[in-house]
Amino acid sequence: MNIRNTLAVLALGAAALPAAHVLAQTSNVPDYYPANYSELADASRSENGLVIYSNMADNNWQPVIQGFNKHYPWIKVETLDLGSGTVHSRWEAEAGSGSRTADILVSGANDRWARYGQEGTMLPYESPESGKLPDFAKPYPGVNVMSTDPLVITYNAALLPEGKRPTGFQSLVDMAKAEPSKFKGRITTYDAARNSFGLASWWQTLQVKGEPGWAALREIGPMIRGETSGGPMNEKIAAGEYLVGIGVSGITIFPRLEQPGGKILGFAFPDDGTPVMMRGLGIAKDSANPNSAKLMLDYLLSVEGQTLIGKGGLTPYREEVKEDEVRYTYQAISELVGKDNVIVVGFDKALIDEAAAFAKKWTAAMSGK
Repeated sequence: MNIRNTLAVLALGAAALPAAHVLAQTSNVPDYYPANYSELADASRSENGLVIYSNMADNNWQPVIQGFNKHYPWIKVETLDLGSGTVHSRWEAEAGSGSRTADILVSGANDRWARYGQEGTMLPYESPESGKLPDFAKPYPGVNVMSTDPLVITYNAALLPEGKRPTGFQSLVDMAKAEPSKFKGRITTYDAARNSFGLASWWQTLQVKGEPGWAALREIGPMIRGETSGGPMNEKIAAGEYLVGIGVSGITIFPRLEQPGGKILGFAFPDDGTPVMMRGLGIAKDSANPNSAKLMLDYLLSVEGQTLIGKGGLTPYREEVKEDEVRYTYQAISELVGKDNVIVVGFDKALIDEAAAFAKKWTAAMSGK
């Protein structure tokens, strides 16, 4: 059920006090929310807004923040666009320092989320939306899934004409092997040895593909130049520096297609396994603004919030979200590529235990070893 923007006003002695003394102004919420939910909004008024560290750009956040502020206009929301790993390393460095830091973390650094879940690092807040969500959306207490974002193949449509564009990982390997001089140094992906997002996505992808996947990666590894962010990948593909990106986050390419010069770019859902990143979301246990943070988390998990997440370029997973209002939904992608062809990038504890060994093996594969 969508959160509606009908305002309920609570006042102290409303008959005697002026309007300036109004204490609470909060949206109507679904009937499955607790009866005292308005107390969160009341308490948030004395807080100092929200700071969110994420691996999302301003254009991804804009629809969400606009929608949230229609309900809670007094909560100023600040977002910082950081790399997945930096979201966590910066927050961890700042925690306990007394300086203002993140109230909410959002990232695809699923090794960190697995560790936080094991250690109980996040605030163990259970949203009233929790009972409406699929099981995969609640991997650990305090760790939630914000979106389910596909990783795609991106390419320069001018330099790779139709019929010469990769349709999947193996397709790219075959093309690169056939024309090594053309593709040498002109394939890019997230460097799994330097980037937490890349670590999580490639770890799960190669878990599924097994040794044949590693063998294929070793064949093109020397042709790959790793990056740590999807935005620069797409800009360099558009400029012709790269021909192809593999395992690129969809949220970086989908909005770019609609911007000036976007027609030079193209993308494909890999036909031999499309990774879908479970993007983690949590409230810091020591958040300075916990009530505001709870309101935002609930909003992000609501039908309205999920719809606006989709309008910002991410992929919502609530079944109630209408497909014609967003680019893609998790259900639509599953149907498009086939359920058996979805590689779910989740929060396996092995990401913590095996990260160092995986990074070493990855680095060797990049040298063809």
